[in-house]
Amino acid sequence: LSSKQVEHARSRAHDRRQANLQFEVADMERLPIPDNSFDVIISNGAFCLAPNKERAFAEVFRILKPGGRISICTSTIQDESLEPGVNWPSCMKLFVAKTTIQPMCEALGFVEVQIDGSDSSMSMELPAEALEGSNPDRNKVHVGGDEFKHLESYDMDKLCARVVVVARKPLEE
Repeated sequence: LSSKQVEHARSRAHDRRQANLQFEVADMERLPIPDNSFDVIISNGAFCLAPNKERAFAEVFRILKPGGRISICTSTIQDESLEPGVNWPSCMKLFVAKTTIQPMCEALGFVEVQIDGSDSSMSMELPAEALEGSNPDRNKVHVGGDEFKHLESYDMDKLCARVVVVARKPLEE
């Protein structure tokens, strides 16, 4: 989260009298948080941008209390790698292969690891009223320049998938 996002989240939590929530600006691969600090960790979309997924998941494991749970939504690639020779956006180059997440999490010590791909579509449909008065292409990937125009010929749902990683840290390590 950016500083502005953290400020906004803290304000909303305060307005809702949610004193048990914590929002921080930090590097997810080197969190300035003590071991065994959280019961639950939720992330929606940040993990796909972590350069070292194993290190990011290891940090989550470290700061999670024994018995704690995670729910991490992240974008992945369907195959082991993207097609070579194609100019892929940096974000897609950082996506992890979907098949590697479960074994990686289990090797880090997580149990009951599930990779939920039931809502994996990379496409999103916005109601027409949401687009009124705005750029109708704003929900497309990397719109606005010619650099990634070639991506329009790809089916992003065949290349990528949005998944939710659900797991638990065992009570005893």
